[in-house]
Formats: sequence, structure tokens, C-alpha cells
Amino acid sequence: MSGLMINWDDSAFFYYISKGYGKDIKDSKQAYECAKAVIDQYENTAVTDFIMCVNARLASYPSKTIENYGDSYRRKVQNGINVDYSDTWASSFHKFFEIWGIDHFQIWIDRLNELNIKPWISIRMNDAHQSLEKTSLLAPDYYYENPHLRRVTHHKTQGYFDGLYDYGKKQVRDRFLNFVDETLARYDVYGIELDWMREALCFKIGHEHEGVEILNDFMMNVKKITVKYEKIRKHKINISARVPSGIETSFYMGFDVVTWAQKKLIDVIVITPRWSSTDTDMPIEIWKRILMPFNVELATGIEILIRQNRTYPLTMHSKETVAANAAVAFSAGADKFYLFNFMSVPGLVGIDESNEAHRQLFCDLKELLNSCSDLENSLKYTRRHFVTFKDFTALWESSKYYVPVTCEPDDTEYALFRIRTGKVSEKSKAYILMGIDTDNNANLSDEDITVFLNSYNLKGVRIYNVNEDYYIKSSIYILEIPNITFLNDINTVEVCANKIKFTIKHIEIDIDIDNCINEN
Repeated sequence: MSGLMINWDDSAFFYYISKGYGKDIKDSKQAYECAKAVIDQYENTAVTDFIMCVNARLASYPSKTIENYGDSYRRKVQNGINVDYSDTWASSFHKFFEIWGIDHFQIWIDRLNELNIKPWISIRMNDAHQSLEKTSLLAPDYYYENPHLRRVTHHKTQGYFDGLYDYGKKQVRDRFLNFVDETLARYDVYGIELDWMREALCFKIGHEHEGVEILNDFMMNVKKITVKYEKIRKHKINISARVPSGIETSFYMGFDVVTWAQKKLIDVIVITPRWSSTDTDMPIEIWKRILMPFNVELATGIEILIRQNRTYPLTMHSKETVAANAAVAFSAGADKFYLFNFMSVPGLVGIDESNEAHRQLFCDLKELLNSCSDLENSLKYTRRHFVTFKDFTALWESSKYYVPVTCEPDDTEYALFRIRTGKVSEKSKAYILMGIDTDNNANLSDEDITVFLNSYNLKGVRIYNVNEDYYIKSSIYILEIPNITFLNDINTVEVCANKIKFTIKHIEIDIDIDNCINEN
């Protein structure tokens, strides 16, 4: 059965409160209504599972096992340096939990149950935010007091991920197991997600493969904790794990998903990018085949960001790109579609009004949510299927960028692009769009460029005249795909230069159900 999962990060609610949402709150009743309204916006949408993140480097409820944002709010000295975080969004935590006695997570759980949306708790297993800072609102004193627990201690720490905890240390594992136990003792939920994508580097350099058995044992202990609370709650508590999309990457980083599935330690696996883009070419079919014998569901996740390579500007998704990724996921056999960082509150408070794409994305939120709930709905929407990149790889792996690529007349090989579209309605029209730079701004024609789609030669390349495109900043060229049957679920586009040197900065396949592209 298809479904739509949405993840709210640990601090978004406090951030939005500090930005003005609920600024007139005067008592616990108004605080309650403010929290409830966040979930009310998902009523009559396609959301089936709501994932509440309860920590980053600090807990976002009054935890006793790890430090929380209330501790940060009161902190005056950190790492030997005077600090004052009382005027930050940590003050929202102080107001809700410590003044009004309001637990917004519990309010959310109760309201989600009323709406028949499954409530999940998510725990970030190794968050890295501001790990290089000497002081940070987001950091516990524990971090500064225990430098020996970090994954890089053998040389000077320089990289963003070097300060992450080393799960090879029992003290680290016990700390997180205690937090899992405390969280399930506090909240009665449908399931718990272990978010290994925040962050996936959990072991000392060169000791990652040793981590396989360490994390297998860790996952068995998590299972024991959930079984304990299943007996108390008298219902099953599902376990989900968010892991890198690369199968080989996951295993050699320590995430032995097959063993977890074989030993019934998980119920859902979520494959996702990390943060800086959405990976539009995850090996969904392979994951599905691996998990099929074990009755484990597969969810494929997207970030709120989508861009073509790491050097390009950060750009937001649109309803067309979200529908595209949903169609790909469900066509490939995914059980659930998963949205990360798609957070908003009523009235769009906290949205960057100067960023039109950000604002529009959340104006379209309800339509967007309904467009990505299952394959049938995703096929009803115009879609843009981009070539992007895998934004998380192991340290020893290289990350390939498909674009930009320069084509010259004397090249002996075609530039090759793999573009997933998933299933396509026979009533749709389809196009290839390319952002291309040429010397002296020369215009390309069929004499200058050859394009094959799945070994079919396409003709009729022309400039696509639009005033502006959010994603494509080069000259835009369009090629109509004359027969929809030319498309496969997974497509290969080959391009070569005949007479003129040019550089492809962007390439996509568009599925147009409204004939809006041809009108331009």
C-alpha cells in the first residue's frame, strides 16, 4: 500500500515560534492551539505517516539522558567561554516546556491519532550541526568535555564531519540507547526512526567495516527496547532506519540492512540523499528486491533542495519536481514516498518571502502533498525529471557529476545521461529540455547537435523562448519526443556535437499533461 511520510526536524517549531508564529501567546491554552495548528494543516491531505524529530545534538524535549534546548537556554559558560543563548529560538523551548508546561510533541501525537495519521519519533543518531564551532547553541557540554569520543582524534580536526561521535566507543552507543529508551518511555507512537543520515559517518577512518557488527548489535539492543515498550503499550512499535541510497555505500559504512531485515530488527528502510540535493537516480529496484523476502517496506526520500551538481546554486523543489520524483519512486516499486525538510506552519510564517521559489513551494503545499501520495496521483501532474547527482558517498568513493559536460565535434564518445521518468500516461506529451552554452551565443540546430533517446534519433531541436526559468540559466533548447512509447521507466539520452562546441549545463525530461510547454 502506498503512503506519504513527512519529517519535521527537531528545531523547526521553535524557530517558527520565534519568527512570529504564535507571538501573541499569553497562556498554555493559546500555546496548545498554536501547536495543534501545525498538524491541522495536514488534515485532508495524503500524508499517512508523520515523523517528529526529537533531537539534533541536543534534545528538543526535557530529556535527562542528553542535554536539551532548555539547558542551552540557561547556559552561561560553554567550552570555557562566556555565552548567552537566552535571546535565541531556544527561548521558545523555555516558554513551551518550562513556563506553559506544553509538550508540542504530545499534542502532535494526539492530533495525528485523531486524523488517522501514523505518529513516528525520529532520532538523529550523530548530528553534526556547528561541530567545528568553539561554542554553539546547538552543542551540549558533553561534546566539549569528551573530545576522545570523536571519530577523528588521530590528527587535527579540520573537516565538518570529523567531530562526529565514534560508535566504536561503548560510551557513545550507551548514550544513544538510553535516549531511545527515554524517548519511548515518554511517547506512545506508531514507530521510531533511527536517522543514520544525520550523520552517516559513525566510525574512525579505516574502521568503518568493523562497524557492521557493532551496529548489528546496536540495532538488536534497539529492538529489545522497543519490545519492552510494546508490552507496556500493548501494540507493535515499528522501527525504521534512514540510510544512504548507495547499497554498497551503506554496507561498508556500517549499515548492514540485510542482516537487520533477516533478524526482524527493522520494518521500514528509507533511502535518501543527505542534504544538498535530491538524488533522482537511486537504485530503488535493487533495494526492493533485497528487502522483498523480509516483509520490510521501502521508502524513498527527497530533500527540499534539488540541484544539478554541488557547485550550482541551492535551489528548491517545485510541485513539478516533487511529482516527478514520486512517479519515479512508485514506478520502481517503493512502498512509501518520504519528504525531508518540507516544513511549514499556517500563514507561511518563517518562509523567506524574498525567495519566490520557497514561498511558492509552500503555497502549493496541499496540492504538492496530494501529487506524491501514490503512482496514480503523480501521473496526473506535469513533471520535470532532472539529472542531478548523489550528494552522499563514502570517503573512498567519488561523486560523479553528469553536468556540466562539454561536447566538441571531434569527440569520439557521446555525452550520456541517465534520466528516470517512471511510468507515463499515454495522453501526456514529453520533451527533452537542455540548458546549453555556446561560444559567441550561437544558436544550435539539428545540423549542430545530435540527440538520441533510448537509441531513437530525435529531430527538431529549437530554442525554447521563456522569459525566465528558475532552474536553467543557460539558453534553453527543447526537443519534442514524438512518440510517448519511446520513453522507458529509465531512459538514456546521448548527445554529440556535429559542428559547434557547446556545454550542456542542465538536462531534463518533461512530462506535460497540460500542453503548457508547447504553448510557449
